[in-house]
Amino acid sequence: MKSPAFVFKAELGGLLKLGLPIILTQFIQVSNTTVAILMMGRVGSVELAALGLGGSFMIFVFLVCLGIMMSLSPTIAQHFGAGRSEGIRSAFQQGLWLAVATSLAAFFLLRQMGYLMQWIGVDPEVIPLVQDYLNLASWSMPAVCLYLALRFLCEATGHSRPMLVINIATLPVVVAGNWAFIFGHFGLPPLGVEGAAMNLILVMALNALGMLIFVFFSQRYRARNLFKSFPLPGRECLALLKLGVPIAATLVLDSGFFSAIALMMGKMGHVWLAAHQVAINYATVVFMIPVSVSSATMARVGQAIGQEDPNLARARGFLGLSCSLALVVPSILVILTVPQWVAGLYTGEVSVIQAAIPLLFAVAFLQFFDATYITAQGALRGLKDVNGPLLISMSFWVFGLPAAWWLGIEMGQGAVGLWWGMVTGVAMTAVLLVWRFQWRSARTIREARA
Repeated sequence: MKSPAFVFKAELGGLLKLGLPIILTQFIQVSNTTVAILMMGRVGSVELAALGLGGSFMIFVFLVCLGIMMSLSPTIAQHFGAGRSEGIRSAFQQGLWLAVATSLAAFFLLRQMGYLMQWIGVDPEVIPLVQDYLNLASWSMPAVCLYLALRFLCEATGHSRPMLVINIATLPVVVAGNWAFIFGHFGLPPLGVEGAAMNLILVMALNALGMLIFVFFSQRYRARNLFKSFPLPGRECLALLKLGVPIAATLVLDSGFFSAIALMMGKMGHVWLAAHQVAINYATVVFMIPVSVSSATMARVGQAIGQEDPNLARARGFLGLSCSLALVVPSILVILTVPQWVAGLYTGEVSVIQAAIPLLFAVAFLQFFDATYITAQGALRGLKDVNGPLLISMSFWVFGLPAAWWLGIEMGQGAVGLWWGMVTGVAMTAVLLVWRFQWRSARTIREARA
């Protein structure tokens, strides 16, 4: 019989083997926006604010696509754990149809955001730049959804390195392309915010093409005949949609909450909006760590369920939570000790740096609760529990948004109050999701014994 220490070491090794490449991949992927933001800060504060707000809308729509396509991960992971090759092929093929429909919806949704900005009352100087960015960036959505289908196939079958290799290969395009399109090099005109959108299209198209070539020619997947006897959309596509819609709705509630904060921030002028972008981008970059651990945890929990081992699924969920919290500690220490240095990485404008420092202090607390709630969500999705997390995500709006409005608007604390209200909402969500996983995993164990 294997000792507990041996089992822990093996499980931790399995999680990190799958999760570390995902972490590195996520960092590279978010670098496209981060590099663009760093460069845009040298163009001007209005352009920086426009890219930040446009990026918030892009994240909102991207997460809708991510949630719908994420239904592939626990589905394929459970087939993989149970050794059902035909189930993997069928789920993947239906997932490709789902990617087509999702990308079309995302394309049209991004082009309607200008009406929302006018209704909310965002700074009129920023709105045209944001809409130009979104109109161009919408063309990236077909590549995004195809990439997600291929990504979740690989993650669910325990193979995350291809995404890392492909994203490393396109990293020079992220840097050189943004430099060329934004400032005007290699014979191109300086396009500013529109240039950032054009480079996003290019990078996502290359990533999707690279993943498609890998899956098509890799012996690991060729043996599964993933592209043969391709059926039309059927019941399994609807089953994926039924699983994916609650996930997408959960992510919409999550990201919608952050977008609502960004829109309220837009009422406070472009300096505070730019400072908010500094803080939220730093938080987003670090957030890629627990997001990646969450994806790995979801796949590992799903595989354990496919193996009919609910005790292992529960252990893997709590192990993922512990890893997420441990991995964000260094970032928390950095922003608590040198916040001015962090803000200075994004902009040289003193007013923006000074405004960003108190927001970064709130980021330190946000990251702890971010890591908790997103990993708990991943563990629950591995159990195919999607409706519970959807209901719990209402706490963002029930607790967080009123707190942000009260502190920021009613109490006159401005952007700082909005941020502490945001922290309140995330903290409540994190506590409830951990409780939900503890209860649901225990119930799964009891049902297996019955």
